Amino acid sequence: MLSIYDEASAAAALSQPLEPALRSILTGRLADAAAIGLADLTHIVAIQRGDTEVMLIDELGWSPLVNPIDEVRYGETGFLPYWGWLEDLASGWYELVHPVGNAGFAYILLIQQNDGVLPELLRMCREHCEQQCAR
Repeated sequence: MLSIYDEASAAAALSQPLEPALRSILTGRLADAAAIGLADLTHIVAIQRGDTEVMLIDELGWSPLVNPIDEVRYGETGFLPYWGWLEDLASGWYELVHPVGNAGFAYILLIQQNDGVLPELLRMCREHCEQQCAR
């Protein structure tokens, strides 16, 4: 899992060998956040093969599979999407943006569409991307 929350963590992440699509997405999101003055208010996490829900909770303080307001888990009756944006980037990655509060802080979760990535998380993204695109 890559976690980028400041300049040092961005430099460390970008110094690693990354697949070209992920590198492009990361550099684009970091540049966008800097351009609009939100670099210090953006936490980007790339969820990859082998990352677990426990690891995500340890890093974020919450699970992307559970609505943080009512605590209903994806797959349970009554689950409602809580994020501000979910998109299939068509480069092998989903992007889930979860803004928090009114100050501009946001989590950007980049979820690799690959075997070995949390199947339940991939199902949730696929299902809700299909619903959003059908509108």
